[in-house]
Amino acid sequence: MADEPIAGARPAADPPNERPASRRGRQGEVRVFGNWCKGCGLCIAFCPRDVFVAGADGHPLVVYPERCTACMWCVEHCPDLAITVEPAPEPKERRDAA
Repeated sequence: MADEPIAGARPAADPPNERPASRRGRQGEVRVFGNWCKGCGLCIAFCPRDVFVAGADGHPLVVYPERCTACMWCVEHCPDLAITVEPAPEPKERRDAA
């Protein structure tokens, strides 16, 4: 069972379907706590922006952080509470304009 691939997960070597970054830029800072994650693959399979890719061990890697819209799907559905999403820092151009 441990050697079976996670349904819907893509290996890190295969790029996921091309999704552009959010039009508003990165909205969230995604972190996966590897020591809590059991590699269930829910975040990889269901992230609407394909932020995650399965590593060689089946655990999620945050490969495309610029795509994160901070929808919190991964945080709300992670059975191990191993994912956090914090608001992304505001781009420097916006801070300077304020």
